[in-house]
Amino acid sequence: MSRRRWLQAAGLLIVGLLILYGLLRSVHPTEVAAAIRRASLGWVLLGMLSSLGFLAIRSWRWQLILSASSDRATFGDAAAVTAVGFGVNSVSPFKLGELLRIGMIAQRTDVGIGEAGATVVLERVLDVLALLVLAIATALLSGERSNAGGVWSGLAVLSAISLAVGIGAYVMILNRTRTVSVVERLSRFLPDRLREPVVNLTDSVLRGLALLRSPQRFATSGLLSLVIWVIPTLGLVAYFRAVSPNLPFMTLYLALTLFVITQAISVTPGSVGTYEGLFLLVLSAFQGGPASTLAAVAVISHVGGIAALLLAAALGAVWLRLNRLPLPVRAQSALSS
Repeated sequence: MSRRRWLQAAGLLIVGLLILYGLLRSVHPTEVAAAIRRASLGWVLLGMLSSLGFLAIRSWRWQLILSASSDRATFGDAAAVTAVGFGVNSVSPFKLGELLRIGMIAQRTDVGIGEAGATVVLERVLDVLALLVLAIATALLSGERSNAGGVWSGLAVLSAISLAVGIGAYVMILNRTRTVSVVERLSRFLPDRLREPVVNLTDSVLRGLALLRSPQRFATSGLLSLVIWVIPTLGLVAYFRAVSPNLPFMTLYLALTLFVITQAISVTPGSVGTYEGLFLLVLSAFQGGPASTLAAVAVISHVGGIAALLLAAALGAVWLRLNRLPLPVRAQSALSS
């Protein structure tokens, strides 16, 4: 990581810490500290366990996506790389752990970078659509109308983009030969040294989307996507209940589902400051309780989640070290003979 990147990360961290400091100052820090001390340890531990469940189901889905194009994709590799990637995401800005996941899984499964990247993009498309389904279903069941209109608007935009990407990917994978042919024609406008790499990358990306050609695998991945996001949201419910009994379950679940959506992009390292600020913003729209109580829940859930993810990342790193594979990272996976 270059010096410039370190300075940018440090600057963003300072911004996040200033946001957090200002937030805690505005909600009476003594009350926040008192609420944290009163938190139920059992509920907090349950919330932390939800992070591990989230990683486990997410790893299962990723292994399913990867295995559609690579017979070297194992659950162990998917789980270890997922744990390390999300551990990095928990402390870095802009979800940098996703880039790490792409590089690591490409090496572990002997697939191309484009192929690995396509599986991660497909994961994110499924994530957004699953959150949309869960948010709408919970809103209908709770009968709640919140003031968090901005979150709903953001979800609508993300869902539209994800749906467009998904449909585009499906069309390309069904017309793979034609897609590669179009890219080959377009590559003629590129410098000679870039033509072959671009075509190879396109072919690699299409390999990563092989799941879309199997209705059964795709349906299973869709169901797993719903479970993936039910688990961490229930974990947030546990963190909330550790501090406060406010809000009926369905209303609380809806509020926390919308909050999860706001975490799609992390600007500050570890979402420091922005996590707590958005938590208060969304939960206040549902009259979740005094600001000091909500701030306490935000701090506990944030710290608990990071601790659980870093623990899982450490275990994943140990597993990868004990099961090292000397495979090179290439732009395209090996062609079958």
